Amino acid sequence: MEPQSSVVLTPGTESENGSSSDKEKDHKPIVEHKISKETELKDEKMSTTTVHPSPIIPAFDLVEAAEKLLADAKKLKATLDSNASAADSKPNGANHRAPVPPSPEEMALRSRIAKLGKKIAFETAPPMALIKSDWVVVAETAAWNIFLHWRAFDHIPLNGSISIADLARAIKSDESLVSRIAGMLISTGKLIGSRLDGDVSKPPTHISHSRVSPLLRTNTSPATAAFAIVSFGNGMKGFAKWPEFFATYDRREPHPSNKSIVVYEGGGALKTITVGRSDIQNKVFVPTPFSLGWGHPELKPWEVKARYPEYARHFELAMAAKDKGAQGALGGDLGVDGYRGVNSEDPSRKFSLSWLADLSKKMQQGTDGLKPLVVDVGGGLGHFLAHLLGEIPEVKAQQCILQDRPEVIVQVAKNIEGGDDKLKGVKTIAHDFFNAQPDETKGAAVYILRRVLLDYCDEQAVEILKHLRDAVHGSDGKVVIMEGVLLDEPIPENRLVDMVMMNLGGKLRNEEGYRKLCTMAGLKVTGYWVDVEGASCVVECVEEKEVAEE
Repeated sequence: MEPQSSVVLTPGTESENGSSSDKEKDHKPIVEHKISKETELKDEKMSTTTVHPSPIIPAFDLVEAAEKLLADAKKLKATLDSNASAADSKPNGANHRAPVPPSPEEMALRSRIAKLGKKIAFETAPPMALIKSDWVVVAETAAWNIFLHWRAFDHIPLNGSISIADLARAIKSDESLVSRIAGMLISTGKLIGSRLDGDVSKPPTHISHSRVSPLLRTNTSPATAAFAIVSFGNGMKGFAKWPEFFATYDRREPHPSNKSIVVYEGGGALKTITVGRSDIQNKVFVPTPFSLGWGHPELKPWEVKARYPEYARHFELAMAAKDKGAQGALGGDLGVDGYRGVNSEDPSRKFSLSWLADLSKKMQQGTDGLKPLVVDVGGGLGHFLAHLLGEIPEVKAQQCILQDRPEVIVQVAKNIEGGDDKLKGVKTIAHDFFNAQPDETKGAAVYILRRVLLDYCDEQAVEILKHLRDAVHGSDGKVVIMEGVLLDEPIPENRLVDMVMMNLGGKLRNEEGYRKLCTMAGLKVTGYWVDVEGASCVVECVEEKEVAEE
């Protein structure tokens, strides 16, 4: 029922087209909806977020920051000068050896200088200039992405330059188009522009590499180039679709949905589909910005990648490189023979899987010789198991099981047939971890979930964990989660990963998030380790006995 309005006559009020006397003659009073106005104000007050006092934030001291920057800059210059002197003192021919990689101390110094420089720029630049700088990044990203796909960086010599005209011919593109794209990258320093006549007042006719662009050469730096391609495909394509995605599926994290949407078919035809369809196992579908960005909102991310083999190849290359080069639980030592993360409850307690050595010996000597020891759930191409077998020789390949989607398992078999014997003897099983573990894998000593849960929303992650809880039921088996972690202090690189995972329907989580998932799945967390520097964590769980007995 609409509220009644109070009518208030306001004589003497003039309008734009007539006097107050004209208004009185026409009997057109000005109506003030008092109750409506009061209701509006009341609703506005109720919907307004509670205002809290502003937290005390130390004022930015420009002079102090500049002095720190100068001091670190002098340290870095001294380090570089020292390295150069050492190189000059080597015998003739020694300088042709591969350059010595920077020390951890030098890398930390460079990182600190870059971070402080960005802070100074942020605190001193005009606000609108900062907003515009973000727009520049979007255009720059589009420019290097298309050059990557055209392999333009491959044609730029590592020493010297190439004319824009020659580059355009090499990549079979219009010279004017290449000039415009190159100009964007020259403006941000990703490439260096020049002219043979040296006239800087005219547009550049030649381009050469900057100190960073060689990393985008697919012929000499395939792994880093693959990372760049994947960062665009997993990130920017989905980011661009956020307004449409959240308008369709509400302003929530990706979640199971039964909403119907309109999609394009071949030839521009339209059809309405229910994205929240259930598959054969009656598992509810979770829409993702990634799939929407690639034009296939009705498919799961891995189904989308299957439609683009070249992109899938770059993705596998990037992940393999991450395994080989990263540190902590996501690569490097992998937490097998020691993990540098710190336990949240007892800093002196270290995480390691070295205990598997003794257990393996006992199992081989007893009646459990054929019982599974390690099950790598969603283990991809088996990088983790290969590392584990290399670091703990007591563990036999026959005691390990690798699970993943059928097409991944087929690729593992091809790798072994091709001479990669690191996984020779490991049992491989095509398995969907949204289903119960098969009988042959139940009762294992440890189930590894490495870089799995971050790909999924909370509802899906809990379902995965529940199946592992059932697999360890009644035993001393453990579930070990090795993941990227959401750091408590917001850091750009870490939050970028979280945003990309949201595109894929997943998320990074902190300790609270992991403990919540485990509790919901009927698991008890027995240890949590986090490596802030490596932005990774390890979560160790066992079956929650009280839940199991209910």
